Amino acid sequence: MDAVPAPRSGGIQSVERAVAALKVFGEDEPELGVTELARRLNLHKSTISRLMATLEAGGFVQQDPRTGRYRLGLQLATLAGRALNQYDLRDVARGALHSLARATGETCNLAVRDGDDAVNIDQALSTNPVKHLGWIGRRLPLHCSAAGKPLLAFAPRTDIERVLALPLVAYTPRTVTDPATMWHELERIRVDGFAVAIEEFEPELTAAGAPVRDHRGEVIATVTVSGPTFRLTPDRLASMAGMLRETADQLSASLGYRAPSPRLGIAAVSSRAFVGSGYASPSLRIDPASAGVDTAPSRPVATATGRRLGPGKRGTLAADIMPTRVQADDRPARPRGAHEEERSTW
Repeated sequence: MDAVPAPRSGGIQSVERAVAALKVFGEDEPELGVTELARRLNLHKSTISRLMATLEAGGFVQQDPRTGRYRLGLQLATLAGRALNQYDLRDVARGALHSLARATGETCNLAVRDGDDAVNIDQALSTNPVKHLGWIGRRLPLHCSAAGKPLLAFAPRTDIERVLALPLVAYTPRTVTDPATMWHELERIRVDGFAVAIEEFEPELTAAGAPVRDHRGEVIATVTVSGPTFRLTPDRLASMAGMLRETADQLSASLGYRAPSPRLGIAAVSSRAFVGSGYASPSLRIDPASAGVDTAPSRPVATATGRRLGPGKRGTLAADIMPTRVQADDRPARPRGAHEEERSTW
């Protein structure tokens, strides 16, 4: 049950109830009646009726005159459009996003962090008949999505520790739910400059993502490439990694970011990184002779074992991959979470 959370100190109860009511509507349940809303929010039907009438007057919900059921109103789309227009990042990224989609033939998204989620704010669709439709506004978990992992990997140490102290929800049998394993995963992302999620959030969906930095060097967004697993084979993932990182670096430069040292180029990625089931994202093993390019914020990150992670290093030579095996245990069924209704369509 999506009960209304307990009122916060200083919060306005009616507003909190209105927000909770709007969040109940999802992709799988676009229309809801008063009885269902009352049950989901654990409120009396008379309260829901008054709440819906107020929201309808503001254009935030619409009532079907035939069924009496409610759906989200167009006023929300208007406000969402205004919010998105405030992101200069979308204007900077749009051309590069479409170029990457044409080059890879797959759907490409631009995502930013909002709380403990990544949110898609722009998209360039694949031209293939079978494609991933990760819509604008979709929320993705930080620990098992290609959009979320880079945002978490380059977050402040205390923030990473806080997120990993929370239960890591298992969305599929391949989701990494062990905090120690996730620490190593985040370390590799800082080194590699990209993240991969192979059926970790959704079955049959594979994606890769790279971080975008602002003029201060802070990671503020991710660029992702996503598509069906049968098409994003190990060889294709390896070939796309360079394009993905290059696109993210171009966007970072457009936002005023300047790497502290000259770039030596993009390291090649072996397709062996993505072979075999039960593996999480890969790690580039850098040749010592080419190491030394500082491409990550200077802020160190502490691992679960207490070892501090220094600035990320990126090399230029083709490197072997050290994949991390995910424990193939019998995990319990995934609990209903914030992303339960946020499934992709094909």
